[in-house]
Amino acid sequence: MDCTKCTLKGCRKSNPCFNRSSEYLENYSLQDIQIYTKTASELIDNGRAGTLTRLEEIIEYCKLRKYLKIGVAYCYSMENEAVLLRKYLEQKNMKPTMVSCTVDGILESQIDPEKINHTVSCNPLGQATILNTSGVQFTILMGLCLGHDILLQKNLNMDFTTFIVKDRVVHHNPLLGLPGFQPPEDTFIENLPGNFNLLKVEEFKSKLQNQQSPEDFYLLDLRNSEAYKKDGISGSINCSLNDLPQQYKNILPNKSKEIIIYCNGGIQSIYGLMFLSLKGYSKVRSLAGGFSKFLQSYDLFLIKPPQEMLYIFYDGLFA
Repeated sequence: MDCTKCTLKGCRKSNPCFNRSSEYLENYSLQDIQIYTKTASELIDNGRAGTLTRLEEIIEYCKLRKYLKIGVAYCYSMENEAVLLRKYLEQKNMKPTMVSCTVDGILESQIDPEKINHTVSCNPLGQATILNTSGVQFTILMGLCLGHDILLQKNLNMDFTTFIVKDRVVHHNPLLGLPGFQPPEDTFIENLPGNFNLLKVEEFKSKLQNQQSPEDFYLLDLRNSEAYKKDGISGSINCSLNDLPQQYKNILPNKSKEIIIYCNGGIQSIYGLMFLSLKGYSKVRSLAGGFSKFLQSYDLFLIKPPQEMLYIFYDGLFA
């Protein structure tokens, strides 16, 4: 059987090539199976598919199943990342049990008599024992060696899932090692328009003046907060480029809405444009020349209130 070579794809239209549903539909009706299918559905139904990261899915799955005691079986080479995961789980009011692969300090020569290397070995059986006896309800696998992960899974007494697959060559993203696979950043560069999605100042002015509602588009100001408070455009969202990876989901919830980004000179906004485009935002534009060029195109009245300086534009564009 090779579904990848099928041209009919009838199984996606309730007209499958084979129909053995009677053999397992009865099992799907069992309560212990229904728990899994219904929980999985809650993560993807009603348009939710593709809206959660793998880690967010794991957290929500645990909450739906009322799991609080979470085990993490991790590779010692990922201890820094394991610390971040522990803190994240604690922030979600969960109680993590973090177990390194080197637990118990068993030597490689003790596990395999043919080895003369006396370095500490990975110990998946030890990880499984600790997790099984610690009251853990659900275990997350994080960067274990191939083979060791299988041995761990065979000996765990609770449900588990994999969060990170170790692949040192391609920074733990195994898809990058698949011949023919094209990462989104490569696709983005190849399809980059000639003008790099730049928005000229005159067009920007027109959009501001003809804006019917603040909801027409997102206006993102990447300058520092001091500059924004001094002369930010009314209705804009202030977020520095450094903070964008942590904040973009909260401040830009609608991926299909147009986004106009500006910084001071037009360079940082291009980085912001690339970042958001790679995150799935389909209508991102960068103000050519930045806010400094935008200011040059207007006659501004400069006022100096106590301890601050404000630019005021006649039609109220500035805050």
